[in-house]
Amino acid sequence: MLKSRILLLLGLIALLVMGAAVQAQDAPTVGLAMSEELGPYLVGPNGMTLYSFTPDPLNTSVCEGRCLEAWPALTVESADQLTLGEGIPGTLSTFERSDGTLQVAYNGIALYYWFRDEAVGDTTGHYVGRVWWIVPPATVYAQRLADVGNVLVGPSGMTLYMFTNDTDGSSVCYDQCATNWPPLLVDSADAIIPGVNLPGTIGTTERTDGTLQVTYNNMPLYYWKDDVAIGDATGEGVGDVWYTVAPETVALGNTAELGDFLVDSSGLTLYMFKNDAEGVSNCTGECLENWPAFPLRGADKLVAAAGIEGELGTITRDDGSVQVTYNGMPLYYWKDDRAPGETLGQGLGDVWYVVAP
Repeated sequence: MLKSRILLLLGLIALLVMGAAVQAQDAPTVGLAMSEELGPYLVGPNGMTLYSFTPDPLNTSVCEGRCLEAWPALTVESADQLTLGEGIPGTLSTFERSDGTLQVAYNGIALYYWFRDEAVGDTTGHYVGRVWWIVPPATVYAQRLADVGNVLVGPSGMTLYMFTNDTDGSSVCYDQCATNWPPLLVDSADAIIPGVNLPGTIGTTERTDGTLQVTYNNMPLYYWKDDVAIGDATGEGVGDVWYTVAPETVALGNTAELGDFLVDSSGLTLYMFKNDAEGVSNCTGECLENWPAFPLRGADKLVAAAGIEGELGTITRDDGSVQVTYNGMPLYYWKDDRAPGETLGQGLGDVWYVVAP
């Protein structure tokens, strides 16, 4: 009797293992999960959360060594194995890493796991170092392109544009214009999924045929017919009326105690140093380790959110990096602020303060 029970138990275990293997085999390379806090996000075939790394260029990984130990790449043996979960827009591709493995990319964005996620549903890697983020199947998100900097792209990863002849949030691009510059459309405003770190307002405007065109800060968004691959931005400056759309560089945060103050695109508080002079940073060495400069990267454009009345600018630091300024005063982070809304640097040493708009 005992022997038969053991054999039955072993048989059940074998069935469970086979079932799990079949389930894993049937799972798409990249699927979808939902978080009450974060909304929909991408997961791997094992159901674990996938992440993107801000410094990565398109279809490239700069995460090596210890970085890769903490953030294992999602890899496949062959690009022929790639499958994307039902209802997820965009495309999957692969690129070869330095060790010869094939890493999976979503719309050109390299995908990783986080070693501290222990179970399906964990998203503990989101916001780590302000460079690691979940990857939502976004309708509109920001992507840094080599030629034009950080700009908006659509759900397929293709570059989006604005038309300066549009007024009052409405499109005047129809007929042949709309053939050349197809509008970004959605079935309903509720279907819009914003990307991470995308301040500003995403909405819709109704076109004359009743379709809904997506808008960013009241600007209708379009594609350009001559862009053929992710990363193309050949519509920039066409006719001196068509331009890529940069997300807000500086937005507004608010607390009951401090009122409105400047934050970066992820909501992290920005500070000014009373000992600085206009156009000059006097924070170096250990000071800069504690108060990292707010940088402008590559070809990124400076865009202020509505309600910010002062002027954004930049200075070049001694190491060649570019720091953003507000009304000439350099802007900084505080090392102990970990999340949006934190203002732990306010008033420190009677020389560090949040920046009113």
